[in-house]
Amino acid sequence: MQSQHGFATEERSFTKGERIDAQGLQFLKNWYPVSICEKTSDVFWRDLGEQRFHASFFQNTLNEQTQAQRRVCKTPISALGQFHDFIEPTAFVFHVSRCGSTLLTQILSTLHQCIVLSEPPVIDSFFRQYNELTEKNIHLFRQLISALGQRRFTSERHLIIKLDSWHLGRFDFIRQAFPQTPLLFLYRNPQQVLASHQRQRGPQMIPNFVDMGNLNVDQKDLSPGDLDAYCLRVLDQFYTAAIKHNEIGKLQLINYQELPKAIWERLVSQLKIEFSASELEQMKARSERHSKHPHQSFQGEAKSEAKHVFFNKTHELYLQLENLRQLQNKTALY
Repeated sequence: MQSQHGFATEERSFTKGERIDAQGLQFLKNWYPVSICEKTSDVFWRDLGEQRFHASFFQNTLNEQTQAQRRVCKTPISALGQFHDFIEPTAFVFHVSRCGSTLLTQILSTLHQCIVLSEPPVIDSFFRQYNELTEKNIHLFRQLISALGQRRFTSERHLIIKLDSWHLGRFDFIRQAFPQTPLLFLYRNPQQVLASHQRQRGPQMIPNFVDMGNLNVDQKDLSPGDLDAYCLRVLDQFYTAAIKHNEIGKLQLINYQELPKAIWERLVSQLKIEFSASELEQMKARSERHSKHPHQSFQGEAKSEAKHVFFNKTHELYLQLENLRQLQNKTALY
C-alpha cells in the first residue's frame, strides 16, 4: 500500500483558514481546488482573488497568503463542473525531476498571457482516488482542469500545467482526457539526477511513498535502504515510458542541456504563444535566477556525478531518449 501520510498532512494545511459557506457564494470564480477528501469526495477550495501564479510551485502561491487572507470552502465534487469561462490546456509538462522543469514553468510564468501551474496538489489528490481509466473519471478530470484553468484576467490565453514526476504513470489517462494537447517531457543525464537526489531526496525516490500509477518499479533484488539503486530503477521507468510514448508520436522531448534557450528559441512558438521583445527580455532575465529561489542568482549546480553499479542500463535508456530527441528536432526543421 502506498504511503500518502505526508501528502495528506500537507494538503490539510492548505485547507486551514476562514471557513466560508459555499452555499453563500454565487460562483466559485477566483477559488481554486486544493484537495479532495478521501472519505466524502468533497472538494476543498481556496480563494486566491487576484493573486497570480508566479511562485515556483502551486503550494508556494497558497503559502504566500497571510493567515488573514486565507479563505476556505468545501463543496461536493460536482461543483467542479460550474466553470465555463476557462482556458483549454496549452501543454502538460512531464519530467524526471531535477531536470529544469521548474525553470521552464518559471520562465513561462513571466508571460502575462500564460497561466502556469506547477504541480497543483489537487491533481495528485485526484489520482489517488480516481485512478481507473473510466469515462466518468475522465470527465471529472476535465472538469478539474477547467477549474484550474479558469480565466480571471482578460490577457490570459494559455494554460501550462506541470505535473509531478510520478504522474508519467498516468500518461494514458491524461492523453485520453486531452487527446490534442501537446505533452512535454523534460529529462536529464541520470548521473546528474541521482546526484541531486543524493543531496536531497524527492518523495518519488523513496520506496512506496507515492503511487507511481502504471510504472512498476522492480524492487525484488534491491538491498534494504539502497535508495540510490531505487532512484535508478525509478529513472529506468521514467525513461522507458518516455521512449514508448514518444515512439507513437505523443511526447515532445526536451533535454536539460537545451535550457533555457530552447524555451524562447523553439518551444514558445511551437506552443503558439506570442511574445514581445520586452517579454523576451523578461524570460531571459528570469533564466538567470535560481528556479526555486527567484531572489538568488543561479550560479550553476555542483559538478558532482553519482556513480552506481546499476548505472549502465539507465544510461543506455538515456541514450535512446537522446537519439529520439535529436531525430525529433531534425524532423521539426523540415
